[in-house]
Amino acid sequence: KINIIEECIFDKKSNNSIVNFINLEEGADLNHIIFQKNSEKANLQSTSYADCKKNSRYKQIILNISKSSIRNHHYANLIGENSSAYLDGVFFGSGNQIIDNKTQINHNFPDCVSSQRYKGILTDQAKASYLSKTFVDRIAQKTQAYQLSKGILLSDNSYFHSKPELRIFADDVKCSHGSTIGPIDRELLFYLRSRGLSKKISTSLLIKSFFHDIISETKDKRFIEKFNYHSNVWLSENNI
Repeated sequence: KINIIEECIFDKKSNNSIVNFINLEEGADLNHIIFQKNSEKANLQSTSYADCKKNSRYKQIILNISKSSIRNHHYANLIGENSSAYLDGVFFGSGNQIIDNKTQINHNFPDCVSSQRYKGILTDQAKASYLSKTFVDRIAQKTQAYQLSKGILLSDNSYFHSKPELRIFADDVKCSHGSTIGPIDRELLFYLRSRGLSKKISTSLLIKSFFHDIISETKDKRFIEKFNYHSNVWLSENNI
């Protein structure tokens, strides 16, 4: 069992590409945390491929709080019984950023579990997309697969395109997907303001609760503290 924290912090005009190939042998357990905070015009393409053998587990969590355009494409292959893969992400977008997210998990053996969850917060003219895909081979019976995409749009000119896909060729599976995109819930905002909180503080609390479930699962206190700090900076910089 191992925890890996990968930090991508580029502050010069550039176009960087990072590719990870990960091979999990039988019984291996890997937590892979990726922190991205690039300056404006320091563009990044991040890609990973994970092969998960019998009884192995791969969990990836990405925090993208960059000011540049970012592409995150991540793939996992479940190639042994009782293997599992979890691909999660939280991203922030402002200005004229373009954020491209894609995940895919292939179930090639029975009794495997997967989850893909991405949540984004966008303002100004930022644009983002998320394509998630689950493939279930005909021999991959007893598959459990879950997909979720959520986006909060804080301006009229921000845009988020979500496209979950399921390709299932087995008949004994439990698979689901969901996608919701929209502004802050006005009823929740009214509830908090009726309790004496300002609109700014209420909005900030709702945004933090929006991604809490993903971030809290890291169980790495240093990373959670870093995330909380930089998310507060982002909210302050964007007057939220």
